[in-house]
Amino acid sequence: MKSRRLVLACVGLILMGALMAPVPGTAQVADKDPGAFVTRLGNQTIDFLSDAAAPQHLREDRLRGLLRDGFAVERIGRFVLGKYRRTASEQSVDEFVDVFEDYIVALYAKQFSRFSGETFTVEQVVKTRRPKDSMVKTKIIPGGGGEALKVEFQVRNLGDEFKILDVRLEGVSMVLAQRDEFSAYIGNNGGKVEALTAALRKRLVTLTEPTARATTQ
Repeated sequence: MKSRRLVLACVGLILMGALMAPVPGTAQVADKDPGAFVTRLGNQTIDFLSDAAAPQHLREDRLRGLLRDGFAVERIGRFVLGKYRRTASEQSVDEFVDVFEDYIVALYAKQFSRFSGETFTVEQVVKTRRPKDSMVKTKIIPGGGGEALKVEFQVRNLGDEFKILDVRLEGVSMVLAQRDEFSAYIGNNGGKVEALTAALRKRLVTLTEPTARATTQ
């Protein structure tokens, strides 16, 4: 159970720390390499997580901004559909990608309140077989002490910016794990991407209900 909580916490930190939406009117810093990119993201995340008073809607807004700016969201969304992306219509895939982003935002925005005093460090940057890709190896140490979590970011150099393609927790690819889960669901529901999209929409209702109730009270 403890391991499960740590993994969820780490996933939340990663997703929320990719890249905070730039403040209007300020220039965005250009990162010189993948290590600097991930270091900045981690530091920005820790700074934001220290703001315990941040309301839920602000967390979701910032998470949506960082997902779009720090992660290759569309590429990831298409990838997690597996083989079914090739048989689905472009409209169905686009609708799924939109709902996928909303789902990730709603799912992990709530994880903000679980963090306090984490230490994030980049330990090594390793080139991969793909010339544009690097693996950035990091550690996240829980605020209350305990065993450090090993996290690796797969970062791609797009020339004028960096994007995160995958995150590996203790060696396990989160993108591959998501693809396996989604592919299995689609396969069990007639091979229709629309079935998965509908299921995520239902989950969204459950995830956003507490926020909706809080705003009406």
